[in-house]
Amino acid sequence: MSTSTTNTDYSIESDMELNSSAVYSKKNTVSENNRKHIFTLKSFVNLQSNWDSYNANKPSFTALTKSLSFVQRLSERGIEVFFVAPTPDGDIIIEIKSEAANLEFVFSEEVDDKIVASFNGIFSSEAVLNETTYHAYLKWLICLHGNCPDF
Repeated sequence: MSTSTTNTDYSIESDMELNSSAVYSKKNTVSENNRKHIFTLKSFVNLQSNWDSYNANKPSFTALTKSLSFVQRLSERGIEVFFVAPTPDGDIIIEIKSEAANLEFVFSEEVDDKIVASFNGIFSSEAVLNETTYHAYLKWLICLHGNCPDF
């Protein structure tokens, strides 16, 4: 996957200005919806340990960087992000949907990133996130309703 921390165009320093106009590198490919999610992701840099008052870890720099890069990648394909959130383990979740189906992408620091599919709120499958699973799961999500473009 091209979500490595070495190929990112994002800066997520703790003193960043969240309302800056220079939030992403390809302004013409990122929808207003995805820009809002980028702002939200960048705001996670300000979370501290125990941010949920249940001893949650602050999101890792690696997870944040990979998730920002991933939203850019989705945007380049015209895919809208539905939801982003930190996890208590310091990971980041990015969710996309198509009617009753959804995919959750989980980005972490030390373990493999993963993708989880569900339909009508029921777990369907889970896999390590790589180029093959990325394309296969996106195709599953998009083609469920008959709109199956070439990948």
